[in-house]
Amino acid sequence: MRFTTRTIVAAVAFITSAGPASASVIVGFDPPAGIPSGNDFTTELGSLGLTQVATSGISLVLDEDSIITFDVLGSESGFDDGFQASGLTFQEFTSFLNSFASPTAVGSASFLAGDLAGLFGFTSSGGLSANVGDPGLALFLGANAVSGDPWSVFYLGFDDQLAGPDGDFDDLIVRATVAPATAVPEPATWAWRSSALGLWASRCGVRAGSRCREPHRDSCTNKKGRG
Repeated sequence: MRFTTRTIVAAVAFITSAGPASASVIVGFDPPAGIPSGNDFTTELGSLGLTQVATSGISLVLDEDSIITFDVLGSESGFDDGFQASGLTFQEFTSFLNSFASPTAVGSASFLAGDLAGLFGFTSSGGLSANVGDPGLALFLGANAVSGDPWSVFYLGFDDQLAGPDGDFDDLIVRATVAPATAVPEPATWAWRSSALGLWASRCGVRAGSRCREPHRDSCTNKKGRG
C-alpha cells in the first residue's frame, strides 16, 4: 500500500485529536410511570424524548472520575427552591421559570468514580430537601430507558411538598451532563501517534538537512542534492 505525505499527516492529525472514551453514569431505578399531567413541562420534556418518570429505587454511579455540568431547565413552585452540588449553588425566587430553550447554567464540578448518593440534591424554603434516593427526587426517562444502562446525560426532577406531595416533580428540573475528568489521551492513543510519526519519518527519509514537501505530488527533496 502506498502512503503519500498528505495521507500520513492526515492520519497523525486524526490520532492526535482522539480523546478518551466518554464517561457515563450507571443509572438504576424502579419501574417508571408516565409523567403526570400536572407537570407544567410535559411538552418541553417530550421534545427531549422524556415521557416517563422514576420516583423510587434511584441510583447514580459514575464509571470513572468525571466532570458533571448542571443546568436548570425549569421550575414551578410556591417555595424558593434550590440545587446544590459540590460547591455549586442555584436558587430560584420566582413561582415559574421555563429555561428549556436557554438553560440556566449552575456550573461544573468534579466527582470521583462511584456512587453519587448524597453528593448533590435539592433544597426548599418551605418544603423538604431531597438527595439521590430520597422520595422527593425523580428521574425523567425516555420510553425505552432500561435500569442499569450507562448514560452521559440525565434529568432530575424535584417535588418540594412537605406533606401530600403532588408528584409531578416540576418544582425544579435540572439537566446533568457527564464528561471525562481529563482530556489526556489514553496509552493506546500515544502508541498509535508514535507509530504514525515513525511511518512518516521512514517514508520521507527524515534526517539532518532533509525536508519533505508536496507541491503537486508526493516527493522528498534533500537540500544537499540541489544544485
